[in-house]
Amino acid sequence: MKKSLFPISVLVLVAIILGLIGYDRHVTNNNAKKYQTTKTEQTAKTETKKDETPKQRIYCIGDSLTIGNDFASYPLTLESLSNSQVIKIGGNQDTSLDLAIRVGRIKIYVNNITIPQGKTPVDVPLYDEQNQPLDVLKSTGTNFSDVTINGIKGTLSYDANRNMHTFTRNEAGKETPLNQLTQVESDVPDFNENDIVVLFSGTYDNQNNLDIYRTITYQRAIINQIKTQKYIVVSLTSRRQNASVRDQNNMLKEEHKDHFLEYRAYLLDHGLADANITPTAQDQQDLNNNYIPSSLLKDDKLNGNDAFNTLLAKQVNQKMIDLQYIKAQN
Repeated sequence: MKKSLFPISVLVLVAIILGLIGYDRHVTNNNAKKYQTTKTEQTAKTETKKDETPKQRIYCIGDSLTIGNDFASYPLTLESLSNSQVIKIGGNQDTSLDLAIRVGRIKIYVNNITIPQGKTPVDVPLYDEQNQPLDVLKSTGTNFSDVTINGIKGTLSYDANRNMHTFTRNEAGKETPLNQLTQVESDVPDFNENDIVVLFSGTYDNQNNLDIYRTITYQRAIINQIKTQKYIVVSLTSRRQNASVRDQNNMLKEEHKDHFLEYRAYLLDHGLADANITPTAQDQQDLNNNYIPSSLLKDDKLNGNDAFNTLLAKQVNQKMIDLQYIKAQN
């Protein structure tokens, strides 16, 4: 009997051993799969995290020489050159005061008006905080079209024929008299210390010699609002419009020091060559008069064409690298 039990015992032991080996392999395979899955998930998370890293934010603040259109402007080229997120702020004929309003530094108000019940436009003269009239925001821009007055949302428009702003509420409601200064509110940029700002203003400011001080005053106001020391101020460009442009640029350079980009002088000395443009007879005549060459301008001889915008984007990009705001792209 004992002899017959021995082979059976051996078979049982062998079966148990084989079972343990199989179990061990199963556990090992499962653990390996779990490790591989975890590693894949961690890799995916890491890649997602890299993709979610925010781009450097650059605000380009200015008038028509900055705003351009949806298809052509120097900020569009700058966005590609710098691999950054570029945001335009301004309006086509904005003065430096207009830009100070659009960035939220200077507040505007209405007074002694009645907002009607219905969606009927009402005239709204604009004032500063001292109740002094303001001659501002005459062109459509990046904000201050959709506004709120005393909690009532609506549209602020400018009627050039009457030299008057109007306010039209979005929804009918209660007639609301306003007999004291009431702020006109709109969405304004939320700047932070990591932002870069490129300010190109003054083209539509008054051009008398003393008015450059007003331009500087409002440029200072904008710089105080942006909460960053990483900024560039672009020179004035047009001598056709402004005979004192050279002297005024010297004053801007004295004000802004290393932050100042002397774009006009660059265009006169290197613009045509760097744009690979052969000077025409008109270009040579322009240069003799210290005018920006016509081949770099639109027909109005004020705003820049594609070549002008490309050169400006390159100059701004290089200036940001020189000031160590960004690193050069490979």
